[in-house]
Order: sequence, then C-alpha cells, then structure tokens
Amino acid sequence: MKNIFKSISFLLLLMAGLFTGCQDKEWSEDYDIEWPVSEISQISTNEAQIEDVITITGTNLDYVNDVLVGNTTCEIIEDESSASQLTFKLPRRVESGNVSVRNEYDRTYVFEEFLNVSYPKTSVNQWPAEITAGETFKIQGDNVDLITSVVVDGNEVAIRAGDDTNSITVPTAGMALEIESTISISVTALGGIEGAAKTTGVLVEEPTDIYDPVEPIVLWTFEDGEPVTEAADAAPDVAERNYGGLVAPRGDNYYSVLKTQTGGWSNFMYIVKQGPFDLSEFHEPHITMLVNTNGKRGYINPFMTQDGEIKDNHLTNGNANDRMKYGDNYAVETQGWEWRSYPISKLFPDFDPKGTFEEISMRFTSGNVGNGDAPEDFEIHVDQIMITDGLQLPVVTVMDFEESAPAWEDEGKGFAGTVMQAAPTGGFAQYYNVSGTSPGSWTWTGAIAVYESIDLTEVVDPHLSFLVNTNGNKGFFQFETYQDDVKWGGSIPNTYEVTTEGWTAITLRLSDVFTGNWGGDGDASEFDPTKAMDYLKIGFTTGNIEEGMQYEVNIDEVHISDGGMW
Repeated sequence: MKNIFKSISFLLLLMAGLFTGCQDKEWSEDYDIEWPVSEISQISTNEAQIEDVITITGTNLDYVNDVLVGNTTCEIIEDESSASQLTFKLPRRVESGNVSVRNEYDRTYVFEEFLNVSYPKTSVNQWPAEITAGETFKIQGDNVDLITSVVVDGNEVAIRAGDDTNSITVPTAGMALEIESTISISVTALGGIEGAAKTTGVLVEEPTDIYDPVEPIVLWTFEDGEPVTEAADAAPDVAERNYGGLVAPRGDNYYSVLKTQTGGWSNFMYIVKQGPFDLSEFHEPHITMLVNTNGKRGYINPFMTQDGEIKDNHLTNGNANDRMKYGDNYAVETQGWEWRSYPISKLFPDFDPKGTFEEISMRFTSGNVGNGDAPEDFEIHVDQIMITDGLQLPVVTVMDFEESAPAWEDEGKGFAGTVMQAAPTGGFAQYYNVSGTSPGSWTWTGAIAVYESIDLTEVVDPHLSFLVNTNGNKGFFQFETYQDDVKWGGSIPNTYEVTTEGWTAITLRLSDVFTGNWGGDGDASEFDPTKAMDYLKIGFTTGNIEEGMQYEVNIDEVHISDGGMW
C-alpha cells in the first residue's frame, strides 16, 4: 500500500509540473505545433513617400496584427487585405528600413529588400521673437511635423511625432538660459529645410506666475456611460454612476464608489484612460477633479504611465500646490462638492510633468479610511477629472444662487431674472435665468450685483470664472465694477453674442474684461487687478441680438478665481 501511495504521489507531482509548464508557455516559445508564419514574397514598391499606400503579397497575411517599417508601426487598411495580400499606409514620421510583419501568434517575418522613404521639404515661416525660460514655444511653417530636433542656445531637443503639420511645440524645461540674453534656434528635419534653418536674436524672458492657460484635457465626465474599470483586491459595494441621488456638479452624471465597514488600505478598483496625453504646451499641469464624500470619508489617487513606467502617488499636503493645502491625508472628507487640484510635478517628481503620458488611471482605495481602531464606511463621488493648466483655485464665490439671488435691477424692458431649480442639463441645484424677446440690439435689460468689496491684493492672476448655458438660443452679458472712483466695464473680448447647447465653463482674466472706462471722477488709465473691486455687476444686455429674436442666458457659479477655472 505504501508503494502504491508513493507511485500515485509521484504521478500527481509529475502531472502538476507538466501543467505548470504548459501554463507558463507563450506563443513565441517552442511547441510541437508549428504556428503559422506570415510571409512576405513581394512589396509593391521599394521607393515611397510618406503617407503612400503600399501592398504586400505573401501567405497567411490574414493573421497579421502589425506591419512595421524599421521600428515604426504602420496603419493596416483592413478592407483591402486578404490572406495573400495586405495593404498598409506609411505614417508621416517613418524612416527607411525593412518591412516586417508580426502575426497573432507572435511570429515575425522580415522582408529582405529595403524600403527607401522620401520626405517633402520643411519650411519655417514663423520663428519666435522671444521665449520664456523653462516654458514651451512654437515653431510654425509647412511640414514642421517632420522636424526631428531643435537646438536652443546649444541645447538639443528631440521632437516627438505630432498630428499638426503646421506647428510644433518645443520645451525648454531644464535649460540654463540666461534671462534677457539673445539666443539662436535651429532645426533639423527628415526631408531637409527649405529656406532658413536657423534664427538668431531671440530674447529670453523671465518666467512669471501669470500665463494664458491651455484648455484642460478632460479625462472623465461620466456623461458617455460607465468608465473603463479594472478590479483590485476587494470589490466595493457600489461602483456606478449617480448613486445616492446627489446633484451632479457638471452635466448630468458623476461616479460613486462606496464600501461598508472597510479597514485601512484595501484597494477597491481603478478607472482607466488610455492616452497618449501630450502636456508639452502646459505651464503647470495639475490633476484636477470635483470630489464629494457626503459627510463621510473616501479616497482616490492617481497612477500615471510615462515611457512605459507606472507610478502612483497620494493626496497629501506635501504633494499639494503651496498656494492651496486641502488637508487631505490619504483620505478626503467633504460635506459637498469641492475641487481638488494637485500639481503633477509634485505628485510625480521622477516624471517629466510636461511630457507625454501613455495612460492615466485613478485608484479607489480606502487609504486611511478605517485605518483607526474600528472599521469605517467609505464613500466618495467624483466628477470632472481633468488635467488643467494650473491650480483650480476659486477665491471668492460671488454668486451661486443656492440661497437666493441679488435683487433684479430693472430697466423697464419687460425682462426679469429668476432663480431656477434643477438645471436643464445638470449643474448645481439652482441657477439664474434671464430670457425673453429681444427689444433690439445693444439694449441693457437689467442687472444683478453684489455690492461688496472684493480684495484682489493676494490674488496672483485674478480671473472671472462662471458657467453659462443659452440652451441653443442667443444671449449676451456685460460686467461692471468700480475702482479708484472709475466705473470699469466690459464683456468677453471680441464677442457680441453667446450661444451654447449646454453648460459651458468660461474663464476670463479680469484685466481683459474691464477694459472700458464707463465714467467716474477718477483719473486711472486702466483697471488694476492687484487692488480691490468695490462690487461686481452682471448686466444682461442684448449685444448683437436683433429685435424679435429669442434671448436667453442661464448663469451659475460666478467666481473670482486665481488663474483660469474650468
């Protein structure tokens, strides 16, 4: 019996070993089965230009997943391909090399004949006259996406492939550029340069805290369905849109994750967004989002991938922008919707914050929630997860209409403002509506104002930021304030009517808004954004909206913010 038992044990171990060995095999390893190789017998040309379409003849080409020229992947044109023929298109950034195919069995075949690729000439028609040290600048022209390197005062920068054929962005972060000096800039391109390849006398300016932010990269708004998710160690009890009946802060949807009686540092799940995300034009990229823990505590933290390396970090005061410490400590606690805005440079100091990221994900984890003496209920709701150019920093909430609205200052034109409930396309619980039939262009129909001083002395770059929705109709509005005995007024620069199909965030630098001297006894020549404003008034004027046309403006969340606010 003992010998029989030993024999059975040996057989079981042998089978387990064989099973494990089978489990570890990859397509590319040796098998008794000969997996098919996709072979090339002929290509339609050995001389091509970028964006040319090329046909391969061969066998088993219907198994091909990738076509490469050298190390560059090309686009396969599926509807023109078969088992014996495959058509592909050269990208704009590709160098001469051998054509190879890689199939779904991870078998690669390299065609022996070389493919020579030619390129059009690149011409630069707009060089920068000045650049800001440490920031990016643009070079514009024809076929400038074929520029492979730029030399800035002796510092060579490799230029990645881009989609814009007429403009490239060049970073100068880390360069030792002397302020107020003049430097030279030169370029190299795949097809050579037609005209000047170098410019001189470019002035280097000192960086400041004031810049024109680029539009945010919106990662998740949750308006188009459930996000792509990945499971983690402990599944949450709730992971879905709009749980709990909260009012969405933007649009109609938000995302909710809840777990009852969690202990500290249980990972629940991830939401994942594939890139690439090119931040080269950003000045101060931040991970920004709206969070609401509904009086409980919850937690979320970012993961980012750059050059194949994945890193994560946490929401703490040490990683926050020095201008805004939230008090987060591996946990977030709010009574309602609040902004969080963390600089990528502090979250990920080993990455290039203005580089390209292949993937971004957000992990829902208990963190310090339930990390005390007893388990704790976990709850967090998130919305508008973005990469913003700078800190999202509301300084003064001038009007949010949640309690009431300022008194309507009537002009006898038959208009009146009304506080409305439940915004038609989302938004906070109440907003302000002015609508009616236009009595004619450039008519001041009425206004609302907050007659309180707004101190700007500690604000670096004051902006007027708000939400507006005209529901497809035409609307217009102007702004008014008083400072140093001068009445200042203005509107959205170079805009005389506004039309939106839903809620849109607008952010305007105050010095760009208050450009008109509307009277008063003072002698100031321009509005000073470093001083106090005596009040803020919103005038509902018709602008270019002609008589008889429908006028509508819905407005909400009027803030003075430090920098742009989205």
